[in-house]
Order: sequence, then structure tokens, then C-alpha cells
Amino acid sequence: MNPFNYQGPVVPTRLIDRREELDVLQRAAADCVAIRLAAPRRFGKTSLLDAHIASMRAVGHRALRIDLSKVSTVGDVAARVAEGFSVLPNDPRRTVGRWAARLGVSAKFAGVKLSLAPSAVRPPADEARAALLELLDVPRGLHQQDSGITVVCLDEFQDLLVADDSLDGLFRSVIQHHGEAASYVFAGSQPSLMRVLFSDRERPFYGQARPLELPVLPADEAARDIESLLAADRLEHASAVDELLAFTGGHPQRTVLLAHHLYNLLDSTHRPEDPVVAAIELGLAETKDSHQAVWDGLGRVERIVLIALADGQAPTGSRVADEHRIARSTLQDALERLVGDERNVSRDSAGRPYLLDPLLGEWLRRR
Repeated sequence: MNPFNYQGPVVPTRLIDRREELDVLQRAAADCVAIRLAAPRRFGKTSLLDAHIASMRAVGHRALRIDLSKVSTVGDVAARVAEGFSVLPNDPRRTVGRWAARLGVSAKFAGVKLSLAPSAVRPPADEARAALLELLDVPRGLHQQDSGITVVCLDEFQDLLVADDSLDGLFRSVIQHHGEAASYVFAGSQPSLMRVLFSDRERPFYGQARPLELPVLPADEAARDIESLLAADRLEHASAVDELLAFTGGHPQRTVLLAHHLYNLLDSTHRPEDPVVAAIELGLAETKDSHQAVWDGLGRVERIVLIALADGQAPTGSRVADEHRIARSTLQDALERLVGDERNVSRDSAGRPYLLDPLLGEWLRRR
């Protein structure tokens, strides 16, 4: 079986590198220190959370992940919390089972599975808030029973504000009293919004979590992990792994995607002369529709900025401005919009803009 799964969270045993980040999360959990984990989409955030949960469970702690992505109502949030807590042993107050039944969430209790009810049939906002106040306090009830820690990973935490701008205050009002009962990881794929939630003095979680950024994969560690998986199936790769990582720049999902194709090509009876080039071609064929959708959704000036970044040019420099007869200030405004959108362009530690997706960059260069 191909060990490189790129279409969903990576199983903990196949996680590439992230040893340092896991160590930070584990130490914080032991000390009951909250962590704010921010990373662009497809950077392996959920895979890291799942690996953290697995390691916490392995040493006897309760641990779970609550997916808050795309919640639109307070009822949605309450249902996601109930569903996430349903993996825990029955709490002494039976809070989760009682609210899960009322919210109609997908949960298992003593072998009985409840289905996920649509938002339209969930309780009104006031009742959903009451559910949240009780559900969020479950870790404290469990701690009072056995003195154990519950590790709670709140994935896509920033989406709370879509459901209700005050929900972070409700969460804070409960979990601030948990002390040694629980350890929290607040994770999100919109780094700027996550910074606002925890750095704005007007927000309830101001200064309440230690920041942890998720960078690109370090080349040496990623190469070692990929090479060990190829070697386990006796696949000769020469310098292919180094070439692959040079192309992806350590982008987590794109690295795993191309490693997946590289594995299949190396395992083929018709091995190509240059397997890395062939893997990139397969990756481009697989992702071209998403790149086209990005392109179609941009205006002329944003497109010019993206092409300049793909070509290695200064996107707001005189050369680009003169070539396209556009004011540099107009290019700068377009660049800031792209950076602010956080889906395709980011800045490195020195403030230089770059394309997040290496396959998008290659697709742009070939246009």
C-alpha cells in the first residue's frame, strides 16, 4: 500500500517530521498550558492535532478533537462539541449523552449511534447556549471524578465567530475555571484572524494561549522520513527525494501528494527516466481545476501579482509596473489583498511575499 496519503489527515504513524511541534504540544498538555496553533490550509494542522491526541491517549490521558469548520449557528457549535465529547467515557453528570440526544448529533453511547440532525431542527440559540455552558464544563466533572486531564483540541476555532461573534466569550467564561482539569489547543487555518482572537485586547482570549506557528517541513527531516518509507518497500530513488523537496519547498500537503506519485512511479514496471518530473506532471494534472478556479476568481491586477511571484519577480517593482502600465501603489494594494486572503500568498519571516502552493506557481509559469 502506498504510504503517502494526501487526501485527508495523515495517520499519526505516517506523520512526516513535526517532532518539535509535537514536543511543544505534549509539554504544554502536561503543564495544562493552552496553545494557539495557526497554519495556512493544507499545512498539516489537523494531522498534527491527531498525532498529538494519539500520543496523549497512549500515556493514559483523555484526548479529543472538535471540528468547528464551517459552523454557521450556535446550534451547530453545540452539536460539534457534543459530538467531540461523545468519545469520552460517560461523564458523572451524563451531560454529553443528555445533550447529544437533544441536539441529534452523531455520537456513540454504549453501542447506540445517534445521527446528525440538520441545523433547522436543532434547539433555538438560547437553548444551544445553555447546552454549550454545560458541555464545555464536562472536563471539570471528569477531573473531579478521577483527577485526570482531558486534552481538548478545538480545530478551526476562528469559525466560531461566523456562528456568533460573542461565542469566544462564552467558551472563555467556562474553560477559564478548568485549571488542571483540561489542556486546550486552539487551532485555525486563518493565522491573521487567530492572532486577532488572541492578541486583540478587546477579545476574551487576549493573551490566553501560547502561540505555535506551523512552518514548512524542514528539508533534512522530511527527506529522512520519506526516504525511510521508500526504503521500507525497497524502492530505489537516488536523488529523487531531494529534487522533490526542492520543488515543493517543504509545503506539507504538496510534498505528500508528490511523494505519493513518486512512490507509484518508482514501483512501476515502466519507471520513467525522470520520476520527479513525471510526479510533478501528475500533480499538475490532478490540481489544474483548482488552479483554474483560483485564476478565474481574481481580477487583472491580482493575476499580474501572482504571475510575478511565480516568475520570481518583485510583484510591486518598477519592472512589473512598467511592463503592465500599472502604478506600483495599485500593485501593492493587490498584493496586500492576496496576503490578507491567506489562501495563495503569504510572507516569510523577512516580510517577503511568496506563493504558498508550489504547484500553483508551476501552473502559472506554464500559462
